[in-house]
Amino acid sequence: MKILAVVLICTVVALLLGCLMYAVLDRVMTRYDNSMNEMDYDPTGQLGYISISAVDGAVGEMKYVLHGTMRSIGVRAETGQQLAKGDRVIILKVKKGMASVTLFEREIEQL
Repeated sequence: MKILAVVLICTVVALLLGCLMYAVLDRVMTRYDNSMNEMDYDPTGQLGYISISAVDGAVGEMKYVLHGTMRSIGVRAETGQQLAKGDRVIILKVKKGMASVTLFEREIEQL
């Protein structure tokens, strides 16, 4: 009977210490936790520049900075639109991995 009481008391004490340790570690580990949101990585509205030119429906490439990291994405020039290397552009929308862009200077003129 005494052994059963000792085992029962030790089990309860171990469970309480385990719960306490879990609570402390949970607070410490999640204090600086920033959950990733899909909207944080949406490139819409990002300013970048054309690295591979695209002319009249052709496909090119642009580079932009998102969260301190240089990223690249494919762009397609609209009919009649010329995107020369080095042009500054703004991403309007991304569809199937291809960005629709407008020239930055055009947006400034509209303001």
